[in-house]
Amino acid sequence: MKYRIAAFDFDGTLADTLPWLDSIIDDVADRYGFRKPTADDRAMLRHRSAQEIIAFLKIPLWKLPAIMLHVRERMQQISPDVQLFPGMADALARLRQAGVGLAVVSSNSLANVERVLGPQVCPLFDDYECGTDVFGKPAKIRRLLERRGVAPAELILIGDELRDIEAARQAGVPVGCVGWGYNPPEVLREQSPDALFLSADDLAAQLT
Repeated sequence: MKYRIAAFDFDGTLADTLPWLDSIIDDVADRYGFRKPTADDRAMLRHRSAQEIIAFLKIPLWKLPAIMLHVRERMQQISPDVQLFPGMADALARLRQAGVGLAVVSSNSLANVERVLGPQVCPLFDDYECGTDVFGKPAKIRRLLERRGVAPAELILIGDELRDIEAARQAGVPVGCVGWGYNPPEVLREQSPDALFLSADDLAAQLT
């Protein structure tokens, strides 16, 4: 077994939240006064980093916490429309059966994560590091390492964005990227992640 723990990002990695986020972005832009992205803009931004997206949309950094909180609150109202990606529940069960510990590391709220995972998938996870953190995802990863008593090389962070690669490297852990989330595979591949998963079946095949 390559890793003792697979720590998953939530939005765009476990759950297909992008269509829902696209459906509310104009309303959120009106509320917080930032640029509304056109359809072409949205396609272009999927090839950009989080910092480049924030700059393009002209979002002041001081507004980010309020925007994130608003989006999480909106998600609680429409959670039945947000589902796990196809095959994800089975892939997680296979990892757990193979002895890999599972965790969620996400800026989304624990309530939203548990609601979307549902009563059958939630028990597969051993730990959760959810919610906003002034020190970001690297701090969540370090707390998880300490709590689970594992070495950095024994935990892999799995996400769908360039910022997940950056967070993993700041925390000193391996990183794997899924090809079905926000940043396309070709963008993620340029950053040389430790693993790239193009289907849910790849998770068990590469991690066990």
